Amino acid sequence: MNRLKYFLIIIISLIPSISKSQDYCEFILEIQEYQDFVKLKSVGNNDIIDSSSFSITTYLSYFDNIEVEEGYKIGVYYFDNFLDGNPYLYANLENKELNEKVDKESLYELLNSEKFRAKNHIKPKNTEIGFLQYLFFSEMGEQFALKWHANYNEKYIICSREELDEIIIELQTDNKEVTDNEKIDSGYSVDSIGLNRLEKINPEIVIESKNDFYIITWIENRTHSGIYRCVYQVQQKVPYRIDKINEEKLIDTPIDFLY
Repeated sequence: MNRLKYFLIIIISLIPSISKSQDYCEFILEIQEYQDFVKLKSVGNNDIIDSSSFSITTYLSYFDNIEVEEGYKIGVYYFDNFLDGNPYLYANLENKELNEKVDKESLYELLNSEKFRAKNHIKPKNTEIGFLQYLFFSEMGEQFALKWHANYNEKYIICSREELDEIIIELQTDNKEVTDNEKIDSGYSVDSIGLNRLEKINPEIVIESKNDFYIITWIENRTHSGIYRCVYQVQQKVPYRIDKINEEKLIDTPIDFLY
């Protein structure tokens, strides 16, 4: 009877942790689903974001535990460079608009300047989910509507067992289709040791508070190179600096084709 009571206490104590992990993953899945929905359309010689598939107001509403610096607004500009294309989230004064008529080189420099980057004009609310949203916005916020060569930098978060199992099954299937003279249908090649390692990991996002920092661990699928376990350290006070303090490659998924 005492043993049963002991196990019940352990299970009950784990419930808050499980609930938090589910909340973290729910946010990740929802925002990444919206990112996947974004489409491009051609206007003249350039591609732009199709406004029927993306609204900056809707996008920012997912980040409900982040605050924009007073006096600033966040916008998005799609920079099409023919061989590639990327969205840029920028911050501008509320009474100013982005000058899109300047030459392309000047516009590119402006979009990449530290003072213009949206991630430098936001702050998290003092909650674990707030710092998770802040980290995602900073590291993954522009992972949508990637064009052509920009897909080499494509990445997303894996946070559920179901999603990880689907990826493992896909990679296992690809491996079975390979012979000495064949390439994998999907364009990827993987190793069996990496697959075994992947099967054993827990994909849940972990957030810990330590010495004025949040330590956030998640799994990144960099679709053209590999799957990684990454650990980030985020300051709990201004300037909310982000540092990646550890990275472990779980499996190689190099591509066998070029764009």
